[in-house]
Amino acid sequence: MAQVCRHVAARGLFVIGAARSGTTILQNALNGADDIFLFGEPRFHLDAGDADFAARYNGMHRAWSNQENKSTYCPHLLEADGPWWAYLARLADTYRYVGSKIVINPAHAVAECGQLFDFHCRHFYTSRYIFTFRNPLDVLMSTRGLAQLTGGRVASHSEVLRGFFSVVQLYVRALRNLPHVHAVFHEAIDARVFDALGKALELRLDDAMDYYDRGKVRHYSLDDIPPDHRASAAEAMALYDDFRREAMTGFGLLQIEQNDGHLDAGHFTPLGRLSRRVNRFLDELAERDT
Repeated sequence: MAQVCRHVAARGLFVIGAARSGTTILQNALNGADDIFLFGEPRFHLDAGDADFAARYNGMHRAWSNQENKSTYCPHLLEADGPWWAYLARLADTYRYVGSKIVINPAHAVAECGQLFDFHCRHFYTSRYIFTFRNPLDVLMSTRGLAQLTGGRVASHSEVLRGFFSVVQLYVRALRNLPHVHAVFHEAIDARVFDALGKALELRLDDAMDYYDRGKVRHYSLDDIPPDHRASAAEAMALYDDFRREAMTGFGLLQIEQNDGHLDAGHFTPLGRLSRRVNRFLDELAERDT
């Protein structure tokens, strides 16, 4: 596996985000390009590598009632079924970029973000990463609402917010330590975003914006949040707004060492200050759930 992944890594492309943050539509839009093939939630970092990947992956998407397309179907490219990396390598013979959409769900977000980072450093260090973010109020209500609708486990308000900001910290960690990392913001996506991504990937994404329909996106207000959780939701929104503003401007000086214990706040870069704020907010959320 390791040798195959090293061979494919420079052509790897991965979309990463918290649940309900725009990962699926971004994956669909990128898969609209002839030079891209992204699997939908194959969870390579948690896959044991059994030689029945296509059967398991296709079965998962059929169980979810997803119709077949590049985002939901693994074509039978091998003479017999095989492990996920064999399909990735085979697809790399045809496509310029291959990879997957990765969704971080609330239940195990903190641990999974660590596992994911270690896995991709080890096997896909030179790949391209696109993190997608959506304002945490909409993520919070959409995540809990979908679980209620489908009869799944409904994560607590604090748990959803912890999952969301764990992905923000994963992005900060990736930005500082991996060579090709980008971020997009679901509510701010427009043609210019895809022009920039296209330049970074050195290909055209002319039709990508056609996949986005603002009329289908539901938005929420603090009034929709139970009173006991409004303060943390408001704090999450304020932190997110600062994060989005700084990220869209562009974080600089990524390699200046930062220390959470700086006595002088003037020593912090915008990224260092944000990282410390996110860490503290995550600690506060963990305490509220104990």
